Amino acid sequence: MALNQLTDNDLLALLRDDDEQAFRELYDRYWYKMYVIAHRKLRRKEVAEEIAQELFVMIWQKRESLRVINLQAFLGVSLKNLMIDYIRRNIKEEHYLDQLRLFFPAETLATSEAVQFNELTEAIQATLAQLPEKTREIFILNRFEHLTIREIAQRLNLSEKTIEYHLSRSTTFLRKNLRDFATVWLLYYLS
Repeated sequence: MALNQLTDNDLLALLRDDDEQAFRELYDRYWYKMYVIAHRKLRRKEVAEEIAQELFVMIWQKRESLRVINLQAFLGVSLKNLMIDYIRRNIKEEHYLDQLRLFFPAETLATSEAVQFNELTEAIQATLAQLPEKTREIFILNRFEHLTIREIAQRLNLSEKTIEYHLSRSTTFLRKNLRDFATVWLLYYLS
């Protein structure tokens, strides 16, 4: 029997036995549907493609332990969770980018300055992404949401010394990795 005539459950059984053709059939059967749903919700083609792809990478990686009764429901819930994770990550990033834009409104910058500002913004974003999650979160709360050490400690249920440690770690890391962008603003903002 051809793979395209098998049920989802039959394909999942084959997938658990490392059958790449069964995986390909599931991928061909559902990838576009998952992409359309993600695109409809997120309205960003590249992000929707990435999330749909991530969903199937997860399925392949967990194929041996995957126990699914209703594949379409499983795909829908998994896709929803991936989209929520994406939105949560980007809310923080968008917030701090908005803060940067407020500090340096792009309309007031000359073309070369706007290019330099965009490069700096991208460099800060990329450098922050390299920090451990907790350190990054504390830095963003302090520098972009303007919370005090005490407020952050209370919000995250950590000691003030721990918050100070993470802030010191993040500013040192940013200074080191952004030294090419050592502008007066950056030196002021990270001190």
